[in-house]
Amino acid sequence: MIKPKLTKNCNICGNSFKPFKTTDKYCSWKCANSDQKEDKKEVKFYQIKKQSDKLKKDYSVYLKLRKEFLSNPDNKYCFIDGCNRLATTIEHTKGRIGKNLLDVSGWRPCCWNHNSELENNTELSEKYQYSKFHKGKKIKK
Repeated sequence: MIKPKLTKNCNICGNSFKPFKTTDKYCSWKCANSDQKEDKKEVKFYQIKKQSDKLKKDYSVYLKLRKEFLSNPDNKYCFIDGCNRLATTIEHTKGRIGKNLLDVSGWRPCCWNHNSELENNTELSEKYQYSKFHKGKKIKK
């Protein structure tokens, strides 16, 4: 036989109750939820930054340099052989990580189609991009 219990830490009723199971601690749903609200601590959520402060500064400089680079008459057309489309993007032949983001010597004017093609086609990228493993020099075959 189950003995009557007092409601555990109940601020609402404080009455004793006859539990249905031995594991029951509260007389009602209302008493159970009032206790949980007091026990829960307020958890603060924060969002991780998409860009660090340093990258934000570098990126603002990059956007200005990019605009100047593409407005230059020498960089008006795509650098891929046989392509006469207007350059709308920059191909970073040395990569974009670290100081290479602002290194204009590794930039080439490129149309949007060839920029995505350089990402997906390994033969084309080996022909036109610098190797990251050979200290920025082109791969010779």
